[in-house]
Order: sequence, then C-alpha cells, then structure tokens
Amino acid sequence: MKNKKKMPDHDLDNIMPLLIQQWRRYLGIRGPEDVLQTREFRGVVKAVMDMDKNFQHKDLIDNNYFSSREHLAAYLMYYWPMHYQEGLSLINELPRPPRRVLDIGSGPAPYAFAALQHGATDVYATDLHLDAVTLGAKICGRHGKTLTVREWNCRKDQCPVEGKFDLIILAHTLEEIFPREIKGWRDDQDIFIQSLISKLTPDGYLMIVDNSRLSTNHRILEIRDSLVEQGLPVQAPCVWKGKCPALQTKNSPCYAQRDFVRPYVVKEIQRAARFKQSSLKMSYLIMGNLDAKWPLLPEKQLYRVISPPIDSFNGPAFYLCGVDGKKKLSSHIKEHSKDTRSFDYLKRGELISIEGALEEGNHLHIIEGTKVKIEAACGKSIDDVMKG
Repeated sequence: MKNKKKMPDHDLDNIMPLLIQQWRRYLGIRGPEDVLQTREFRGVVKAVMDMDKNFQHKDLIDNNYFSSREHLAAYLMYYWPMHYQEGLSLINELPRPPRRVLDIGSGPAPYAFAALQHGATDVYATDLHLDAVTLGAKICGRHGKTLTVREWNCRKDQCPVEGKFDLIILAHTLEEIFPREIKGWRDDQDIFIQSLISKLTPDGYLMIVDNSRLSTNHRILEIRDSLVEQGLPVQAPCVWKGKCPALQTKNSPCYAQRDFVRPYVVKEIQRAARFKQSSLKMSYLIMGNLDAKWPLLPEKQLYRVISPPIDSFNGPAFYLCGVDGKKKLSSHIKEHSKDTRSFDYLKRGELISIEGALEEGNHLHIIEGTKVKIEAACGKSIDDVMKG
C-alpha cells in the first residue's frame, strides 16, 4: 500500500548548535556551544580545505581522513549538514519510508540521521572508523533518536548486522572502499554490491550516492547499467530502461541537483575557503531487488530534466532523459500559457510529462497546443505520479 508522505523539515536551526556542541566535546574544547570563536573557525576552515582536496582527488591522496580528529570534527561543521540534506531529499524518493536501515561507510552518520528523521526505527551505521560512527550516534542521541553503530571493514569482514533491510545506503564511500588503483577493484565492487542486494527485504532498496565529478558519475552509471542488465529495476532517477545514454557520449554526466540550505557557519566556511557551492550536486542511484518491478507509470511521455537551462537558437533549452531516451527540449513560444508555463521554471531532477510537442529527431519543440506538466518535483517519489 502506498502512503502519501511529506519530507521532514531539515530542522537545521536546532541541529547546527547541536553539531557545534558535539564538535567541542569531541575535541575537549571549552567555549560557547552555539558559535565558533575566531581561532577555532580558522582551524575548521583549514581542515575543510584539506578534505576538499581529498574529495576532489580521491585517486591521488590518502582517504583515511577520519583517522584525524581535526578532520573528523571539521566534517561536522561543513560536510555533515550538506550530506544530511542530501539524505533527506533522496530517501524521500522511496515509495514508502524505510524501517530497517543499514548505512555503510557512514562516518558521523548524516545519512543515517536523515533516515531516522524519515521515521526509520531500526538504523545501523557502520564504518571502518568507530570514532566517527560513535560521534554520529551521540548526535542522534542528543536529538532524541537511537542509532546502533558497528565497526566494519567491509573489504575484509562479514557484515556485523544480521537480517534484511528496507534500505541499504552507500553514500560518499564507494570510491574509498574500492579505490581504482587497487587491482581487481571492479570485480570486488560488483561482488560486494550483489551481497548487499541479497540483504534487501522484498520491498527494499539499495541507494548509492557520491559526488558529481564525471569519473565518479560514470562509475555509478556503469553500476546502473550492470544491474539493469541483470534484471534489477531502477526506482530513481531513471525512467529509461535501456543502457544509460550518458555513457554513450563522451564527457556527458547525468547527476542530480537539489536546494542547499546553508546555515551561517556553512556560509562563513564557504566565504573563507572561497568555495562556490549554492546547491547540492550528486550522482545517485536507487535500485530495487530482483523480485521488484520498475515503478508503474502512466502512458505518457515522461522525462527527467537532466540539465540546467542552456542557451540555444530558440532561447533556453533543457536536456531530458525519459521513457524514449535522451531528448532536448526548447520552446517556440514567447509568452507561455498555463499549459506550458512550467517550462520557465524547470529544475534539474524534476520529472515532467510532455504532450503535443513538435518532434524533430531527438529535439522536442514547444508549440501552440503543447502541454508541459511537472509530475514529480525534486526529492519526490516517482510513484507519486500515479497518485495524482
């Protein structure tokens, strides 16, 4: 049975002071529990900049950053609110809230926290670094939620948690578990992913998330193609059931973009580090298991918007990927009516339907009589299309 649901409020006004409190307690620093002092702030900025180099060049730099107390603490101030918001949005794309969740490579557990915010009642966070997940459990506890943690080297040891899961999360960790420079990484990765799929409940999902860099993005899209070929359905973001069109074109990524609520501390870190990031960009994939089916959708021309507006001869245009593959959408109309007004406000990641467009090869043109409708907004379940 499908349940209508609303994405939980991010509650960052209450969570950010909690993160600062835990930052102080973890480092054993006395001071105000709701603000960083100047010297402390400078130390956080330096650590965040070090981690940013890590995340941008994972194939060149040691990824064991959570073994550094300063880096782990600084993660709370910048990356934790970012990854937490990603988790809130992506988990909301499931047809129903998960109850039992396994978060692998969880770090200080922002995705696990997001699952708890969605109402999950039995959440396990695992990581090679016990300090990191223990810190995440303290954050959850201070917010009145229970998180179970386990130390786990998933390259060497069996999963320390038995049973099946409604949701298994691999967020910002796949490249660290299986670095490309290690021989046999692809085979090891595929075996590991298959082992996770076997741990899903009949209605369970595997969620893989990482950054939007081209190499990372294509790695996830290649996983997508491999699993689809084996018969596993995509819950999100794809409605196209064939081979990924982005992999057929050189330097062509396909990633998501979401609104980014930036608390004051995050804004100040960005200013000091000269980071320019006003939205959340991520590569992600949500897969069902072998017994599941692709989401049942109406007989419409449905497309996921996969680009921001781009300049074209006819004005703004968008790249789409839908039930009949990759398309480009532009408009021949100067003044849009209620049937096409949404074209002026399309966002990357929205699921739209198009009726009555002029088709020229892979190009769709909005003309008089065309209808464009947003069927599922960013962060909404594709199953909502059937509800309304």
